[in-house]
Amino acid sequence: MARFLIIYAHPNHDGYHAYFLNQAIADLERRGIAYQLIDLYAINYDPVLKNDELYSAGRRAISEQNQAFQKQVIEADRLLFIYPTWWNNLPAILKGWLDRVFVSRFGFIYKLGIPVGQLHGKKAAIFTARGAPRWYSLLWTHERSLRALSHDVLRFCGMSTRGFRFGSTRTLDDRGRRKIAKIAARTIRYLVA
Repeated sequence: MARFLIIYAHPNHDGYHAYFLNQAIADLERRGIAYQLIDLYAINYDPVLKNDELYSAGRRAISEQNQAFQKQVIEADRLLFIYPTWWNNLPAILKGWLDRVFVSRFGFIYKLGIPVGQLHGKKAAIFTARGAPRWYSLLWTHERSLRALSHDVLRFCGMSTRGFRFGSTRTLDDRGRRKIAKIAARTIRYLVA
């Protein structure tokens, strides 16, 4: 059975993202699937890359906390990232987590100058919501936030990925809850398939 790791990167536990998280967890529990949750804001994760961690300058320090996160990623078959799209991109806390955890020699290596992903066989899903209408994100920003994580990080590291989105989050009403529940169910179906 697949091992699930959920990375939650939103300070709010009352809105769309939290509702999605709760729906996804409920679905996993109904299926009898175990999961681990990393709630970056709840643990007050420090996203700032330290000078001694700067692998591109030959420094390779990795904190015990980030080594533990790497172990969780290695042990997981399925990863689920949940975050808001702010300024057409990932929140800083998630970007910093990726910078400090998905480092060279862990997420990828270079062979003859060509990057080679090290996390093959893993499947990842991404859920994000934003304040802007969906048409704006599709036409103007081309879903930059999803592509930044899906293509530029996860696929680069060898994972297969799929993004799920919800647009124009203003207030969490019954209609929004129904839509989020459907997206969460589709997301979990993708991951367990």
